[in-house]
Amino acid sequence: MNEATPESQIVEHVVMKHTIDSALRDDVERFLLDFLAVTVGGIGRTSAVVARSAFMTRAVRDEVFSARVHGTDEWAIPEHAALLNGIASHGLELDDTHEEASMHPAVAIFPAMFAYADSVGGVAWDTFVRAVVVGYDVMTSVGALTGAAESYGRGFHPTAICGSLGAAAAVSVILGLDSTRTSHALGIAANMSSGSLEFLSDGSWTKRLNAGQAASTGLRAAMLGQVGFEAPARFLTGRDGFLHQYGQGAGPRSLVLELGQGIRGTSVKLYPCCRYMHGNIDLLRAIHQENPGLTINDVVSIECAVISAGASLVACPPERKLSVSSPVDAQFNMPFGAALALTTGGATVSDFDGAPAVALRLKSLMSRVTCVVSERVESAFPSAWQAEVRVELKDGTLIERYSEAFRGSPGDPASWEEVVTKAGGLVNLAWVDHVGSAIRGLGGGTSADSTAVTSEAVTSAALLDGAY
Repeated sequence: MNEATPESQIVEHVVMKHTIDSALRDDVERFLLDFLAVTVGGIGRTSAVVARSAFMTRAVRDEVFSARVHGTDEWAIPEHAALLNGIASHGLELDDTHEEASMHPAVAIFPAMFAYADSVGGVAWDTFVRAVVVGYDVMTSVGALTGAAESYGRGFHPTAICGSLGAAAAVSVILGLDSTRTSHALGIAANMSSGSLEFLSDGSWTKRLNAGQAASTGLRAAMLGQVGFEAPARFLTGRDGFLHQYGQGAGPRSLVLELGQGIRGTSVKLYPCCRYMHGNIDLLRAIHQENPGLTINDVVSIECAVISAGASLVACPPERKLSVSSPVDAQFNMPFGAALALTTGGATVSDFDGAPAVALRLKSLMSRVTCVVSERVESAFPSAWQAEVRVELKDGTLIERYSEAFRGSPGDPASWEEVVTKAGGLVNLAWVDHVGSAIRGLGGGTSADSTAVTSEAVTSAALLDGAY
């Protein structure tokens, strides 16, 4: 009997006809609403608008332009729709996050699935749900096996490199591929994965492109696998395989792959910035609420424990973080987030959109923010992301706070109602009511008569008037 490899375990997981329980279905509904809200909320971003101008679209669906660009009346070819929807969904920095793998599953997986579902006129809800769950499992388990710290250390964006495998796995489920063709699809996705962290140097838009590219690549890989285009069997562990390219080889880790672990381990983001900043923002906003009259001049110093795996994103180099010339600069900037949260109690889309001007007001306090390593926080990572802050005031008061979980994480999960509230703030209440009801109605019948999932089945461009 041949020894199981990580590749064969993943392929078996994708082709297995899993039974999805009601709790997982509820999770899929919650993350689907969150994805659609951040996508439609992000279509007005300049990066999303510019990206749409690069590709031909049609106002009426036809056999070629068969996939909806979410939140618009435009139709594109499926690969382009996956790309554009991925770019839009990642633009606000409010999309879901798997903490252990340090990646954003929804922005890679859902755009690929919707592009394919639209192109064929719909996918049965039960199949769609199973594909979401399996896609999250594959993407996050490969990410955990590769290691976020290793990927970051080599300059790669985990969502970009692992997202294509998650998207390919999800579409492979929809296509009903057998083991051989699923292996080809995943191997092709691994071969085409890419995406760097260089956006951090100047606040440019390629992080958003990474999400869309992962979705488009995963869709293309599954389509190639379906027709038997061959890929290496050891696409992860081979001498020149994925783990050696983007991490440090298989190393001491083993693949952990259980049904539902990916989506159950994923967090809803409540602030439009890098997830590594959120726990400290939670704590500093609470301190502000306890001390509403606090001003910049009252604060001597702010000390934030930053998880070392994310330090290169949000804390280093320290001098670079004092210069904020774009929203992206602020979205990956713990000193900015700390000063903002402590003095205003806010961390909203408008705060980050206006970051250059806001940072001018906060610059003196930003220079008093120190990012440190905490033994307590580090020991809990990566299975748990914790937060720790220390604020010293001029009157001698020392305020220390610690949290075992970021808000919205599996340790402190966001409810359906909280996601509805978030979505309402990003789009509008009529849209949320329509989309939320549509999502919850998709599985209302038996597996034989449940509604087929397409973009049109869950959302409507007609309800977007006045959203922006």
